[in-house]
Amino acid sequence: MQFRIRSHYRIGNQSSLKQDIVFHANTPRVDFETIIDWQEKHQLLKVGFDLNLLAQSARHETQFGHVERPTHTNTNYDQSMFEVCTHKWTDLSENRFGVALLNDCKYGISVEGSDLRLTLHKGGTHPDPRGDQGIHELTYALLPHQGGFSAETVIRPAYELNVQPLMITGTPASAMGSFIAIAAPNVILEAIKPAEEGQAYVVRLYEAERSAVQRVKLTFAKAPSRVTLVNMLEEEVSELSIDDQEVTLDFLAFEIKTIKVFF
Repeated sequence: MQFRIRSHYRIGNQSSLKQDIVFHANTPRVDFETIIDWQEKHQLLKVGFDLNLLAQSARHETQFGHVERPTHTNTNYDQSMFEVCTHKWTDLSENRFGVALLNDCKYGISVEGSDLRLTLHKGGTHPDPRGDQGIHELTYALLPHQGGFSAETVIRPAYELNVQPLMITGTPASAMGSFIAIAAPNVILEAIKPAEEGQAYVVRLYEAERSAVQRVKLTFAKAPSRVTLVNMLEEEVSELSIDDQEVTLDFLAFEIKTIKVFF
C-alpha cells in the first residue's frame, strides 16, 4: 500500500519540476519520484535534508566499496570536499540510528553537519552548448534505519531501489531455488555473465562493509562440475573445492573476488 503526494514547481527562469512523494506501508523509506524539465544554463539544482543526527563523517558509496568524508569544514582540506562522489547511497549514522539518502542516477553530494544536499542537475554548456536541457526522470529516497550502518540497513535497500525486479513468464523461482545463495550479508554478488571461454559463467563478488569475513559459503542451485578463482581477465588462478553444491571463500575488507563456474 502506498500514499502519494503530487506537487508541481516552477524553478529557475524557465524550468519546471513534477514530483510524487511516496510513503510505503511496509518500509520507512520515503521515495521522491521526480520529473524535471530543465531549461537553465550555468545553474545548479540540489535537494537538501537537514537531519537530527551527530556524526563526524558520512559514508558515500563508490564502485565495490565506500569512502568516508568529514561532515565539518575545520581545515582547508575539509573545505575542499564541499562536494563528493556518491553512487547509490550516502549514509549518516550514529551507533544505534541513521539515515541513508538513496538515489538511482545521481553522483554528487555535499554534507555539512547533518545537512545532506544531493545534486540533481546542473546547467553546464561545454562541450555541448545545449547542456542537459530537456526532460529528466530520477528517483531519490530517504531511508531512516534502526542500528548503525550495515549491508542490511543501507546497501541492500539501495540495490533494491536501483535494480527493480524483472518479471518474465516461466518456471516459478521458488521451484528453482536461488541461483547462488551467499551466507554472509556483507558479501554482495555484483555481476553474473557468460564466460569468455568455455561452457561456464563468471560471478563477481565483493565485501561491502569494510569488514573482513571468513569461511563464506556460496551455495549453487545445481552442483557445478568445477569452480575456479580467476582474475579480472578470467584467467584461472586456483581451483576451489566443491562440497556437494557449496564452495567456501574468505574476504578481506572491500576485497573483490571473481569465480568461474562450469556447468
